[in-house]
Amino acid sequence: MAVWAVPGRPTVAEGAVRLLTPDGTPIVLRAAGTEDLPTRWWLERPGQRRPCTSVSGLLRALRNALGAGEGVFSRAKVAPGPA
Repeated sequence: MAVWAVPGRPTVAEGAVRLLTPDGTPIVLRAAGTEDLPTRWWLERPGQRRPCTSVSGLLRALRNALGAGEGVFSRAKVAPGPA
């Protein structure tokens, strides 16, 4: 949440990370059990349970759920150095 400048503080309880979006919507991040493979995490909101199979997918879903937008991306460039 700090990376995206979204106010709030997550809590860890009952094997899950719980947090609130700025509008008060609860979000739960829960690790999947072996019966859920290949899903690794679940992002749960009221009326929605979204599977996430990778860390990048989980972060993208969380960013969207928090309304944090796309953010600013910095990219590495490969270029010849000075001669």
